[in-house]
Amino acid sequence: MTVADENVVRSIRGPFVHRICMRTAHGYRWIEHVQRSGGTYLDDARIAALFRVMPQVGAAAVPPRVENHALAVWNAVSTPALLCDRVFDAAFIGEDGWWYGVLSGLARFLGTLHRLPVDTLVNVLPDRSAGSAWLASDDEASAGVRQARDRLPSHLTPLMAEEARRPGPPPRDVTIVHGRFSTGICALTAPVAVLGWREAGIGDPLGDVAYLIGEVLEAAALTGVTPQVLHIRIETFLTQYQASLGRSLDPAECGRLSALAAGRVFDHYAQATWALGPDDALRDVLPEVEKQWLILREVTGS
Repeated sequence: MTVADENVVRSIRGPFVHRICMRTAHGYRWIEHVQRSGGTYLDDARIAALFRVMPQVGAAAVPPRVENHALAVWNAVSTPALLCDRVFDAAFIGEDGWWYGVLSGLARFLGTLHRLPVDTLVNVLPDRSAGSAWLASDDEASAGVRQARDRLPSHLTPLMAEEARRPGPPPRDVTIVHGRFSTGICALTAPVAVLGWREAGIGDPLGDVAYLIGEVLEAAALTGVTPQVLHIRIETFLTQYQASLGRSLDPAECGRLSALAAGRVFDHYAQATWALGPDDALRDVLPEVEKQWLILREVTGS
């Protein structure tokens, strides 16, 4: 597939995929090109099986059309803006009503997804218990990201670094998981449109939760959100998530969530470091993120 330059409104190149958003007569269409072959990505048949049970509660799940292993295309959405554009924008730190609505909606969606029975899909979807589709692979980029993580100045965040290194208890349950539940794959629509899904599978549901919360912590550190406001946002998300899940997280799960969120933060910065090179600003940023992470521990009692 070729894309005319004048129709491309966004281009996001990461270590594993290149994502393009193009303007069409019907809205804005995202296209994802896999740059590495090591990951196990869902094909059209598996996507179709997953979406036969997919909830549409709190957020709108949008399936991709898989052209081939390397290329997937999503139906057009009404805006090229992504949730990360708003979450990481200091101009919106005081938009409490907006934050409440978005976090509550995503929590409802994720809790509903995670309570779906896995019996009918356990032989269809891949096992994601070892982590994401790409970081769990053995290709050069994955190895490079792991090496970049080892070089991060984690000595500046001793509490978060120690927690991220702990293996922790095994997951209480395995469920259907999105696999990359990031603000960067959510279109800024109403309700939020959840893209992605090629990395979905059967795995630890708290991995999805940690993916999103890790970015909320990073955003709070970079935009100056007060501890009180961040406490409310995390509590809002987790309260609604547990209500939609149909049960409360036990103490072991709360501890696992804090460890996974810490690991997600380091993975995120490691990917950026591997793709873009070392960033001296991390020496200032990481200690600030650790302060936000301690608020997560406060909320969960872990």
